[in-house]
Amino acid sequence: MKRLVCGVMILVSVLLTGCGFHMRGDIDEKLLPSQLKAIHVMGDDRSDIYRMVTARLRHYGVQLVDANDEVPTLNLGNISIGNSAASLDNRSQVVEYVMLFNTDYSITLPHKPLQKFSARFSRVFLNKSAQALASSREQAQLRHEMEIQTADLILIQLSHVIL
Repeated sequence: MKRLVCGVMILVSVLLTGCGFHMRGDIDEKLLPSQLKAIHVMGDDRSDIYRMVTARLRHYGVQLVDANDEVPTLNLGNISIGNSAASLDNRSQVVEYVMLFNTDYSITLPHKPLQKFSARFSRVFLNKSAQALASSREQAQLRHEMEIQTADLILIQLSHVIL
């Protein structure tokens, strides 16, 4: 029985690998176009998004270089975060908020027009007025998760950029 299970697992893995199956959103060194193997990144180098994107680019073998006319430029825009009321109770007190996370970024390839992208995410969180510290920690954690998601999305969209 153990040999049968092992054999089936090997067969499934060989079939999935053979058909080109990849997990959705998975970035591979081969997926980034060869024109993006050297790139200049512009933005606030003290921001978490900038650090996450540059770390991911380095991880996938992209060389970060100074700006010149022959390398692509990734311009990371500002982040805007806002909260709006999602639901109210019978005393018109806010029960839930929606955190909206927006950022715009663009890539300029040599001798090509500017390509603009945006990342917009929203998360719902509860208003815990009795637990203000826990609520602020939850908001900080949600923001961090959305920054991670944005950095991943930027790399995924870079793999599909029009060359």
